[in-house]
Amino acid sequence: MLLCLGVVAGYALGGLLTARTVFRRGRARFLRAGGARAAADERRVGTFERQERQQTEAFALCAGALWPVALPVLALHGLVGAVALDRGRPAAPAAARPDPQEVTARIEELERELQLGPHAGPAPRTVEHRAVEHRAVEHRAPAHRTAERRMPERRTPERRTPEQRPAGAARSRRPRSV
Repeated sequence: MLLCLGVVAGYALGGLLTARTVFRRGRARFLRAGGARAAADERRVGTFERQERQQTEAFALCAGALWPVALPVLALHGLVGAVALDRGRPAAPAAARPDPQEVTARIEELERELQLGPHAGPAPRTVEHRAVEHRAVEHRAPAHRTAERRMPERRTPERRTPEQRPAGAARSRRPRSV
């Protein structure tokens, strides 16, 4: 019985110490990320208390509950970060951003191939456009009829009987019954 109580007390003590350590590391990481030189930077500490404290506490409590797994990860944090999270190698700055002149040259090449932008030629005329232009030239109206052409014809709306209306037209005018 005493052995069981000792194991439970040891597990709880290990969990509390792990949770406390994880919380302190999370808080310090947040303050360092904001550029705070000391923990006394009141504005950054206030931001932590308002925005980050709850999630840091929750993560610390989870790590405390799983301290047999969390302690080796905390002890080997640098190794885990370098191997599992690929934090060890600095990113190549040349690979992050291509040379602007190369980008401009590539855009120019693509525009030339696709005939876009300044390399675009006149729009090709389709057969339909050519036929319409041909008919317009053949059937030009005399000058005295151009005024008549500009004014559109007025048509009276066609009245349909209920049998002639489309299927849904009659129903759309009736009120819906609830």
